Amino acid sequence: MKVRCNDIDPERGIGGNATGHRYPFMVQLQQLLAVSYVPHCGGSLLTASCILTAAHCAGESLHAQAGTIHRDSETQGQRRSIVRMVPHARYVQDGSTGPYDIALALVDEPFRLDGVTVAPIRLLPAGHEEPLTTDVLGFGKIDHDDTLPEQLRVVFCTFRPPTACREHPTAGTFCVGSPGATACEGDSGGPVVGTVDGVDWLVGVVSYGLRTCGSGPITCTDVASYSDWIRDGLESLKADYGLPEN
Repeated sequence: MKVRCNDIDPERGIGGNATGHRYPFMVQLQQLLAVSYVPHCGGSLLTASCILTAAHCAGESLHAQAGTIHRDSETQGQRRSIVRMVPHARYVQDGSTGPYDIALALVDEPFRLDGVTVAPIRLLPAGHEEPLTTDVLGFGKIDHDDTLPEQLRVVFCTFRPPTACREHPTAGTFCVGSPGATACEGDSGGPVVGTVDGVDWLVGVVSYGLRTCGSGPITCTDVASYSDWIRDGLESLKADYGLPEN
């Protein structure tokens, strides 16, 4: 999330640890600096080769890790190089987060989908019953000392009126969370998930929030507003790179 976490409120509980393989579609985006992988953003696995994330997460030397709830694990999960990032054409990369904050990332080799530790997530179809709450996932910062969690974190957030996030809401976004149930820097691009009748659906992408992490709701990119863009982008990548259907 494009949030400056210099002012994390230490009295706010930002979330709890995810357990097991509850979220097999969660992807860590990491930047290779020198000889180590540094957490960069989150993402959601849409197919074996394509990840949905935030446009402001675009960068150089990016890698993706799936199949583990542990941050930058050397022994668990699968890691791939990101060979192409496709941000929305109308997103302006100017150091601030604005509308159209959505992107597709393509990996060099498909992830091995086993349906347990690694599996894609589907977009909530138009007209489908909407969830009442969301799960917001990430490996973002959790305190004043820029501490990163060792394990995937999840917070359970309710939808809020758009004006709770900003005075003049941006089209194609929605607002979730409250003090103590929100996200922070490093959670950008991660999944916002709604569960209906036991089925997980991707409803949003973490975009940005307040300067003081944990102090209020966050703005998320509404994937339903970009369903055509996502579908067309996946089809284009499949045609350009000869990707399989999954």
